[in-house]
Amino acid sequence: MWQQIALNKRNSCILLTIMLLVLLSVGASFGILTSYFLCIDDNVSIVQIIHSAQNGILIALIVWIILFLVAVTNGKNAILALNQAYKLPKESHRILENVVEEMSIAAGMPKPPEIYVIDTPMPNAFATGLTPKNSAIAVTTGLLTELNRDELQGVIAHEIAHIVNRDTMYMIYAGIMIGSIVLLSDYGIRYFRHGSFKSTRRSSMSGKSDIILLVICIVLMILAPVLAQILYFSISQKREYLADACAVQYTRYPQGLATALMKIYNSLYVFRDADKITSAMYIVHPLDYEIQHKNTYSMFGNLFSTHPPTEKRIEILSKMAGADFNAYNEAFKKVSHSRKNILKREFLHGVQPLEIVTPKHKETIINPTNAVFAAGMMLTTGKQIQKEKIIDEDFKIRKRQAENIIWKANDYIFKECSCGTKFKIPQEYKGQQIKCPHCNSIINVENS
Repeated sequence: MWQQIALNKRNSCILLTIMLLVLLSVGASFGILTSYFLCIDDNVSIVQIIHSAQNGILIALIVWIILFLVAVTNGKNAILALNQAYKLPKESHRILENVVEEMSIAAGMPKPPEIYVIDTPMPNAFATGLTPKNSAIAVTTGLLTELNRDELQGVIAHEIAHIVNRDTMYMIYAGIMIGSIVLLSDYGIRYFRHGSFKSTRRSSMSGKSDIILLVICIVLMILAPVLAQILYFSISQKREYLADACAVQYTRYPQGLATALMKIYNSLYVFRDADKITSAMYIVHPLDYEIQHKNTYSMFGNLFSTHPPTEKRIEILSKMAGADFNAYNEAFKKVSHSRKNILKREFLHGVQPLEIVTPKHKETIINPTNAVFAAGMMLTTGKQIQKEKIIDEDFKIRKRQAENIIWKANDYIFKECSCGTKFKIPQEYKGQQIKCPHCNSIINVENS
């Protein structure tokens, strides 16, 4: 596993270095554009252009350093705040706490990540943090409602794999780089649109050379954000496959993660408040609903997606003959119809085979539509399907527990009448007593 982590770091360093070169190029272009559009002197010499390019590179580095310092000092909390995540109150969801602790031990983490909850019915989750010691996992109330324990375990294992593999660190650093590139490119294009063009007839450069240089700078400013995102997406999809493989190794139960992905994929809820910058961190992209359900993945659509098709991920998990990396790699090659390994050959050598464990939880799926069963799980056909209600004996309990987390996170006081009626009272309530509408009993309220 450490070999794969080292490989991830090496690949991340290479990609981040390329992104840094793109950022410096954008900075240079930004400086050159300002020399043409915002300079006081009408004569723009080669020396001035070089000096402007150097100033632009300096500005790019300053922007990057500022964003980097913000990410290092408060990146995790900023990402959680952008996604409106609440810190999980202590002992408010024992199953979730136990699962996170179990998967942290299985992954060899020094301590379990902090747990946060997002109030949305769409089932989803993501992980963040620069190091395993300073990490966090955020799950939605919809995830806690829809998934049973085995499925929840699969999702949590997937997110912990991202932390252990240092994917969360890479995504934060790459996000900073992309943010810097987009920021400078946006300002450069604005200067081009609204800047006041100064005459360069008396410049030491010819008029044709001026135009060519300007065109190159403008094209670079337009294409740089696209190039940076392609670099980012190219490694993000591989990391999702690796996190799935690691999750199966932690849980020994591929069907748990497969059915969890199926439920997330088939959910009709849309997370409209999801932050666009951090949406790539989720286990299934929350803003890709139309792509996922209209089967519009193409060569270019897949190129610009941070996640591989969810159907493919489910099918790979369903065809695993074991719970180890070799089993995942073989299933990947079968589904992809390729001889190419998803993991490095030297990493797969010597991996001990792991058997799939017996599931702890069973549920009934009623009237599945447009689906086929493979390895005991439902696989969608890729067309938009009408979600069928998945009913199990714990569904209502899970829903109520998930809702109670948000109430507790907002400091509501919980009271229960002798007749069984439960009350959630806000801290702002000024009264000392409330009357039960069912049995007329008087309940004392403690605001402290």
